[in-house]
Amino acid sequence: MSIGKNIASFRKAKGWTQAELGELIGVSNQAVSKWELGTTAPDVMLLPALADAFGCYIDELFSREVKTEIHYDHCAELPWEDDNTIRIFQTVGKKIIKSQEANTCIEVAFPRNCNETTRQYFKVEVFGNLASDSSINGDVVCHGHIDCHEINGDVSAQSFITAYVINSHGKVVCNSLKCDKIEGDVTIKKTD
Repeated sequence: MSIGKNIASFRKAKGWTQAELGELIGVSNQAVSKWELGTTAPDVMLLPALADAFGCYIDELFSREVKTEIHYDHCAELPWEDDNTIRIFQTVGKKIIKSQEANTCIEVAFPRNCNETTRQYFKVEVFGNLASDSSINGDVVCHGHIDCHEINGDVSAQSFITAYVINSHGKVVCNSLKCDKIEGDVTIKKTD
């Protein structure tokens, strides 16, 4: 995709006219039109202003993928210990919401090569409902219901669990369970 098409895409996503974008960065709407048509390209000195206006990186204007560094210090104020558990939740602004407040499902994509080739194990805690069409290799705690292809680890859900296979070396805790194949020492009991 050309820079002109990217500018048009970013502009439309913001709901701006060509004139509004031009006014914001100090050019005419005709200049913006020429960029979007591919007749001309923006001056290199305007790229930072365009990126700032769109809230993106300059590389993204050229369709380049940007790999940003994770800043773990942004998570310093969350209410749990640093215990290497992957936690997935939804927020409204900085407020964490639970599944009961936002009747939605959180879809989790676990890397297939990580799970099915290396069999790397990890703990997962989901604040909401969990839906995954791949395998989860590790212990799962879900504050809603779970709909998953395969789970290799201990499982706890506040609602129901639907899975094709559960390989547990400990216990399964939920209100109800629908599973085609369960391996290991499994105890099913209702949660509080």
